[in-house]
Amino acid sequence: MSKIIGAVEIGTSKAKALIGEVAENGSLNVVGMASRPNEGMRKGEIVDFRKAAAAVHSALEDAEKMSGTTVDEVYLAQTGSHLKGHMLRGSASVASSDNRVDVSDLQRAAEEAKRRKPDDGRTYVHHVRTPILLDGRIVQDPVGMFGSKVDLGYWSIDGDDQAIKQALHVISNYSLEVKDLILSSIASSTMMAGPDLRRAGTLVIDMGAGVTDFALYRQGFVACTGVIPVGGDHVTGDLSMGLRVLEPYAEKLKIEHGKAISDPMDEGEDVWIIGNKTIGDRSIPRKAITDVIHVRIAELFEILSKELEGLLDPDELKGGILLTGGASLLPGVEQIASKILGFTARRASFPTGIDSELAQPENATVLGLLHYGLEDHGLPGRKKEEVEAGFLGKFRKMVGLGAQS
Repeated sequence: MSKIIGAVEIGTSKAKALIGEVAENGSLNVVGMASRPNEGMRKGEIVDFRKAAAAVHSALEDAEKMSGTTVDEVYLAQTGSHLKGHMLRGSASVASSDNRVDVSDLQRAAEEAKRRKPDDGRTYVHHVRTPILLDGRIVQDPVGMFGSKVDLGYWSIDGDDQAIKQALHVISNYSLEVKDLILSSIASSTMMAGPDLRRAGTLVIDMGAGVTDFALYRQGFVACTGVIPVGGDHVTGDLSMGLRVLEPYAEKLKIEHGKAISDPMDEGEDVWIIGNKTIGDRSIPRKAITDVIHVRIAELFEILSKELEGLLDPDELKGGILLTGGASLLPGVEQIASKILGFTARRASFPTGIDSELAQPENATVLGLLHYGLEDHGLPGRKKEEVEAGFLGKFRKMVGLGAQS
């Protein structure tokens, strides 16, 4: 029997809801998707609960109508500059007399890694496991192998209690339960960078409206994630101020004429703000638009370069840099990223089989939510259901949310 599940992204410019049908063989079919403008967010965080909730609820209603069904639980994307990541490590000696690794050895190492508590007022959102080491060498599943010591770690992301609680309340007010919180950067990376690229080492940069999320992979595992509070809306704001035009016209100029690097073909060419050459309309040099955009995009990648200082190793990043998100559509973004970060950057493409209407860069996160959520990310030998129930049950208790009936 098939199962209906949902995904929600409370984005800075839009709230998106997706409904998928999971068949008995594990295949996923998207049966409903909708988005609504969201005026309740700034830089990935809720600033007006009622507006954010209204946008999400409208998107969910439309997605359910499109699918002809309803959902009981959703995967929820989490982003915002309040999120911070830390590498936590743990180890355990193999307890058996014959030195064969048991599931309990891995569990003790995992418990030691997660022993560190977040600061007051903060809660762990996501624990992403790094490679397991058996006597210093990486193994996929050491259970049953001979050895004396297992080591493992987690890239663990914590966030502000109140910010997380508000996002959960948006969903619970629609009488839905959050099945799992998933970091936006990891969701979009799962969709845009396949297993081969993640094993080769790749950096996925999701350039959204309010923030830019990134995830760095090494040997198939997350090595670092982060959120930079700069996105496409900041480019629009710069154009509005720099060219002295209203933001709706600045957004139009960005979409229709914006480029991130100068083009000799644009020298001496003007474009019209409104486009109808009536009273109030005026022309602007195309080069002026490019100059404004270039400064902001270059600043974004400069900030990212500092965030990743020491982590961009050519031997560990053979998959290069992948760009996604709505702001990645600006012509010339790849060239700026390549120059500043020192690695070949290219626009990411969706896997085959996804409908062309859905396969748009701005949908990378919401599509990736379901794909990541349906995978098993637990320790070898542990059931996925046990891990999810333990984490979410503890989380709801910590932030004061009871389980939904």
